[in-house]
Amino acid sequence: MGTLGNQDPRDSFYVRNDQLDSFLTEAVKLAKKHSTTIESVIEAKHVLEIERKNTILSLAGDYHDEQMGGFGEIMSRIADALENKE
Repeated sequence: MGTLGNQDPRDSFYVRNDQLDSFLTEAVKLAKKHSTTIESVIEAKHVLEIERKNTILSLAGDYHDEQMGGFGEIMSRIADALENKE
């Protein structure tokens, strides 16, 4: 729970032209290797990125649930302390 309110900003990632060139070069190689079109290779890459995103979102949900559970425990202790004070 040490990240609540103390998290570093996320990095911004940009796609550079040299990265695009490299990706397309590899896509052409894969299309030839698998006797398919470049479009099919790009679509397969897209599917893999969707699977990657789903995995990231699932993990993020787990982390969120864990942090909210910890926050709930803190709030419960505060409520108990206030109730016992009276």
